[in-house]
Amino acid sequence: MFVGDILGIKVVRAWEFNSTFPLRSIIPIYLSTAMPLLLLKTLSYLCGFVISWYSLTVAVRLTITLLGLITDYSVMKLAGWVGGRDTVSATVVMATSYISLVYYSRTLSNTVESFLYATLLYFITRKSHKRIYDIPYAVVISMLIVVGVFNRPTFVVYAVVPYLWWLFSDGVDRVIVKSVNSVVTAVPVSILLIICDSIYFGHLDINNLDVADLSDIMSFLSHNITVTPLNFVLYNTQSGNLAEHGIHPRFTHFVVNIPLLFSVLSVCFFYDVLWWCMTVVWGRTWKVVSTYRRHLMLLGCCVVPVTLLSMFPHQEPRFLIPLLPVFMALYADKITSAGGMLALWVVANLLGCLFYGCVHQAGVVPCLGYLQQTQPVALDRHVIFWHTYTAPQHLLLLPQQYSGSQDPDHNGNSPVHAGNSPVTTHSGNSPVHTGNSLKSLEGNSVGDLIHHLTRINSSQSSQRWGKPEVMVAAPSSEHHYLVCKAAEAGIRLDISRSFWPHLSTEHPPNLDDIVCRVKASRCHTITDDNVDSDDDNAFCNRALIDRIRFLTALNLYRVTFL
Repeated sequence: MFVGDILGIKVVRAWEFNSTFPLRSIIPIYLSTAMPLLLLKTLSYLCGFVISWYSLTVAVRLTITLLGLITDYSVMKLAGWVGGRDTVSATVVMATSYISLVYYSRTLSNTVESFLYATLLYFITRKSHKRIYDIPYAVVISMLIVVGVFNRPTFVVYAVVPYLWWLFSDGVDRVIVKSVNSVVTAVPVSILLIICDSIYFGHLDINNLDVADLSDIMSFLSHNITVTPLNFVLYNTQSGNLAEHGIHPRFTHFVVNIPLLFSVLSVCFFYDVLWWCMTVVWGRTWKVVSTYRRHLMLLGCCVVPVTLLSMFPHQEPRFLIPLLPVFMALYADKITSAGGMLALWVVANLLGCLFYGCVHQAGVVPCLGYLQQTQPVALDRHVIFWHTYTAPQHLLLLPQQYSGSQDPDHNGNSPVHAGNSPVTTHSGNSPVHTGNSLKSLEGNSVGDLIHHLTRINSSQSSQRWGKPEVMVAAPSSEHHYLVCKAAEAGIRLDISRSFWPHLSTEHPPNLDDIVCRVKASRCHTITDDNVDSDDDNAFCNRALIDRIRFLTALNLYRVTFL
């Protein structure tokens, strides 16, 4: 989305950022991704640097990775603050976590939330010995909380324990002063973010603002002001909305997501919680609580957010990745001190890194890169991604559509405008036409896919560039089923290119297909220079590893209407 704003590239706007009812603020993500995009734009304008899908992907991910150093530094300080533990071990263990290697290098809102939470904990645990420093600390802490809430309103559940700790850390007599300082900072920052969101989403037009509109304050606020955290809360309090994204048991975070994310550390965490419950509730040893209050504070920073988030029925593992720095500060030394736990940690995170970072939905981005580099000559191209995650359309580097026709130049480069500056993007060896399109049919049935292809075929006669090229990207695990269903509808699918590895957990390879227990119907033989014939005999005569490789890829099909 932000690539389109800065580079003028055609994008698919995420549903959370729709202009009618936006759920997320644009400022936090702009702060984390705008810099590399502006750098690419400047290099393109001044030096003629050709922006490709690869440079665009690497620039943004590298910036996010560098921002992840915030969490590394925070972990060092937290580990020392909680009891003078081995700070180096904490950072080393964190660097080997697949959460750091995979999630903390992606432009997820949860990643930004993690960086903000780590920074908040760093400032919370810095003890000020002079009360004159209360105001600067209050300003920084309040700004972090406000920006975190506008990034993801769930940041409140993460911030509640550390904020209360800071609020009461200097005694009850300082609570009111700190609270006032916090409010004095939080209110103007919130107003600023609300104004920015209102202008961005088009609800507030400062150029046409009439003083008379201010006479009815409530009407003005309801029609012109966008408060994204409020919209987020209103949306997620509707059970029907959550059902669209998946309903999970309330215990999913504790039973499934924590062990999945933190592996060996989760064992230490659950043992710690159980031990303190027995000590405090049954043993009544409050002196121990006073001695280990810092440890308990960080433990509370884990237990309270997970408990509050478990109240919502939609529970994804990524919602808990901000807890990684806290887990490291508390339990990293236990891993490094025990050889068996260290071995389990390495194996678990190696598997997690390979799966989530290299295999899971891994073919989507290379496929888009291939499509961007092979734009057809004098033809439009329609691409449909089926049973994959939403394909990021900006990697195709198509120019945005404007009210008038935008003709490309004749040198193979499309002038993509961002503001008043042309940005040079690599579009293969041919012009990019305005009829190019990309459609994602993530969870739709094969009938929906065929219906969409049929509609494209029926509209081909109206294409001013002639018959467009139509392609389908789909997991190879559904190859035989998809090809046969398409053949029944008079559509031929020929594999143009395969991208390995690619695995969809929603549509994994069928065991019967791998062992050739049940032969698929042969609908037509594929003859392509890059892909071997896939008839039954040829497929089943392959080695087992070759069959697995064939069924764990993303296939790009060329569509022919018979």
